[in-house]
Amino acid sequence: MQNGTYLRNGPGLWDVGDHAFDHLFDGYATLVRVSFRHGRATGAHRQIESDAYTSARANGRPVLREFSQCPPNSSLLDRVRNVVGTLTGAALTDNPNSAVLPLPVVVGDDGRRQVLCLTLTETTKSSILIDPDTLDTVGKFRYADKLGSMMIQSAHPITTTGGDELLTVIPDLARMASGSNERKVIGRVDCRGGPMPGWMHSFAVTDKYVVVPEMPLRYSATSLIRSELAPYYAFDWLPASGSYMHVMCRSTGNTVATVRRGAAVHGHPLHQCVRRRRRCRGHRRLLRALRRPHHHPHASPPQTQILQH
Repeated sequence: MQNGTYLRNGPGLWDVGDHAFDHLFDGYATLVRVSFRHGRATGAHRQIESDAYTSARANGRPVLREFSQCPPNSSLLDRVRNVVGTLTGAALTDNPNSAVLPLPVVVGDDGRRQVLCLTLTETTKSSILIDPDTLDTVGKFRYADKLGSMMIQSAHPITTTGGDELLTVIPDLARMASGSNERKVIGRVDCRGGPMPGWMHSFAVTDKYVVVPEMPLRYSATSLIRSELAPYYAFDWLPASGSYMHVMCRSTGNTVATVRRGAAVHGHPLHQCVRRRRRCRGHRRLLRALRRPHHHPHASPPQTQILQH
């Protein structure tokens, strides 16, 4: 057996003070590490010291807005504060319980590089660095680009084969080179379901294309403005707005195909496409789109093709 380390994060603590969360996604992030050395395995775990976790510990209750939890609106001042905090992102959680990725970063003034790990969830502010050897929380990962107004990101960014770059959706499709802290926009997803964006948990990547789902589970404007839970936490279920799979060229950022399918919630889209391709015409069309000849970066932009389900 080879030596190595398996590192995962996820929801791990659902009780703080007298408060208990009801939803799986609300649990405060816990790191779990299993190290393999000379045929033996040893384990360790530790809480990530996010602002959401430390403030909840200090106050005996959640302070920031979690997936199924809003800050209390016990007074008009609370309501105004929560609305402003939601719209600016200050009241949103930074609880990084969805993903962990290796990330070479510059440490210290001598320019020395060290491989830390980036943990995150669906808010951009949740990008937190941890030391994989000690499981210490190092601090926030600071992006050097001008995309700071983008408060939402994919819960599962993808590190490409070889670790050359990280791809994410913020909601524009963006890439960040290995060792950098600057995201660069590749292209904008051509959403078709109305002004409110759909919840986008993850996306899929092939050698030439990126597949971005657009679901009819859409962020609720009423929930954001009132700082209250919507029927589906932060979302409204709007099946009439449509459910789509957008295929984007990785090199140009152009949308080369859009497949409409029946209203559905997509967790991890390409896995669903492959598993269900024999039963769903929409998925077969999507896979055909992925097999099309690759467009050269300097060629004329291809026309978006709408494939009716």
